[in-house]
Amino acid sequence: MADCRLGDGADDEDVETESPLEVLLAKQRKEKREFQGRAVSMKHSVPKGDKKKRREVVAELERVENEMKARHANELDQLKLTLSKQASTASVVEKGESIIGEVRAEKNRSAKALRRKEKKAEEMKRRIAAEQEDAKNAPFSSGKLETEEIAKALSERNFKLHEIAPDGDCLYNAIAHQLSMRSPNGIVTGDDVRRRAADYILVNRDDFLPFLMNEDGDPISPFEFEEYCEKIRRCCKDGGMWGGEPELKAISCALEKRIEVVQPGNRITVFGEEYSETKPLIITYHRFAYNLGEHYNSTSPSTI
Repeated sequence: MADCRLGDGADDEDVETESPLEVLLAKQRKEKREFQGRAVSMKHSVPKGDKKKRREVVAELERVENEMKARHANELDQLKLTLSKQASTASVVEKGESIIGEVRAEKNRSAKALRRKEKKAEEMKRRIAAEQEDAKNAPFSSGKLETEEIAKALSERNFKLHEIAPDGDCLYNAIAHQLSMRSPNGIVTGDDVRRRAADYILVNRDDFLPFLMNEDGDPISPFEFEEYCEKIRRCCKDGGMWGGEPELKAISCALEKRIEVVQPGNRITVFGEEYSETKPLIITYHRFAYNLGEHYNSTSPSTI
């Protein structure tokens, strides 16, 4: 979810003008979302009724989260100190003061709505450029080795890779492809999978709400939770959001199916261990294969 935005030459100027603060905050938001995904997985791995184990997991998550918050605060303080030293040179005084001001402004929530809107427009522009770049450079991309490792792991299980378009809806479309291969009633769409995930999370909000964060890394409010579910329902071109570990857990539970995510090195992440008697849905996770970043593909039996 699973973290997808590098542009071509047309966007180099945007990247170059990103401030150190923006780079740091983007990194921290990504770390918070990854923690959120791990937290959901850990919580759902606790057997029902095992209160002792649940308390241990909650305590461990609190410890890790507190350490992450302290580290992030220290990183911001260090950045502020570094920028202050740079500002001693006359040529960078104005720029340094502007960036330091951004640190303070980041705490002002009222200014963030506009930034989110601008960010969405920029992400869409970068997405289109990255798709074009992927098509041009696919045979030479740095993710070729990663894809080869995944293909080898699948081959050992008599499966092959089935490519899904890198359009932001890849997770849901990969699951839809898996379901369509087995459905006697015709094609299942990514929109169908999105609806099932959103409905499950909405009904089981208490299982997800404590582990969800907004784009600023803060726990989401009840209002933001409703908005989050609505974004799961919509495809990315209509303002929806990508899928990741929390959504995979929801899909597994909603479908009552085991989902296996194959990664390089033959590593497999399983969602829905409790559904081990069912035939698993098998998809793949790629971190480097596309300019858009993290990506999911589907699989199919090698005999097809």
